[in-house]
Amino acid sequence: MQIGNAVIHLKSTKLTTMNTISPTTKLLKIFALNSNIEEIDLKCSAKLRITMTAFVLCSLIFYSLYYKFIYVFDYVNISIKITDCVQMVYDFCQYIVDLYFVTNYGRNISSEYFQQYKIIDKILEVVCYEIIKHRIVKLLWVFMCIWFSSSCFDFIAWFLNYGWITPLVYSVAYIFLLIKILTTLDLSAHIMNVEIRLKMIADLIHHYYMSCEDNFQAEETLCHKNWLNSKERAKYYELQFRIHALKQLSCNNNEIKLLSRCYLMLTEQVEIINRMYGFRILLNSLSLLIDMVRFTNISVRIMIGSQNLAYNCGYFPAVSSIFRLLTCGAVIINLVSHCERVYYQRTRICNVIDHMIVNKNLSRESTEALQEFRNLVQNHPIEFNMANFFQLNYSLLVSIASVVVTYTIILLQSVN
Repeated sequence: MQIGNAVIHLKSTKLTTMNTISPTTKLLKIFALNSNIEEIDLKCSAKLRITMTAFVLCSLIFYSLYYKFIYVFDYVNISIKITDCVQMVYDFCQYIVDLYFVTNYGRNISSEYFQQYKIIDKILEVVCYEIIKHRIVKLLWVFMCIWFSSSCFDFIAWFLNYGWITPLVYSVAYIFLLIKILTTLDLSAHIMNVEIRLKMIADLIHHYYMSCEDNFQAEETLCHKNWLNSKERAKYYELQFRIHALKQLSCNNNEIKLLSRCYLMLTEQVEIINRMYGFRILLNSLSLLIDMVRFTNISVRIMIGSQNLAYNCGYFPAVSSIFRLLTCGAVIINLVSHCERVYYQRTRICNVIDHMIVNKNLSRESTEALQEFRNLVQNHPIEFNMANFFQLNYSLLVSIASVVVTYTIILLQSVN
């Protein structure tokens, strides 16, 4: 079967790209942040739910600040006091920004966004919706367990020092941390869908390579290079596509053009993702950065003794703060890791095409079509960014680590 005449064979007619990300959107609906909705116009009930959710969170924030100023802050180090106030105000402002993007931006383009996936999936014969959804659910379970464990551990640590009222007031921070985690996982779910389509394109190109006649009488090397071979990644991705959708490409140049079309549409999908999530993830990452500086500052001050505790329970609160610090770090590392997997597939496409042009005996038309495809991949790279300020890649992790260390040292030295 030619991929141009592909027909989607779904295990269930209800399975679509929207269904794959439904686990995250259902959880985000609790906080009125589910942007992936087909309806453009908000109903009165939805508007009321959004207003009530924002009002409840606003009330929790202001009551928590009031309680801290009246009963807690007199006994807290000034650096911890400042970072705590900044974090709470910032978290609520970020939530309002999230609501704005969800209600006025995300909904308006969600229909176009998912419709384009239908076109891509028809060409590539995507049938792995259940597998994608399973990966997303597994990721959600992991981070929900991490969030719940760190929150409970932290609550118990401060309960042993201040009783149950003060930790309960502080627990509003757990809610906003959950919102940040879910928002990041929602973006990761979209990135995962892009990764799967790009991997299928790379696999098609690789199968095309293996079916072509060699130019040189030498042992085939590409299949022995683990960093280029798609099969070695099966365990890593935990995906078995059963490559019936990746029936080997023939030398039909129209099929290469179709792959170029799919890639171009994926770049448009990435652009929509960057527009929907770029500014939100920028604020989200800054919030997680403030959290990491705050938790590092708290744990260090407890361990060096500059922050006194009501009861002597050792370094238990310091350890709980480090646990929350690691939770924030894991959220950012997970997001960047998914972005890098997409970049890997993009690089893999170019590498396989280079080997094909040099090592295989291709017609002039096939060579030109492949070169055009490679130029498209090179000139229109798939990149995830935060409102065009920063690209989501491994270098961002180094910058974040540097900022956390720098500002922690500044807080420890300049604020006594």
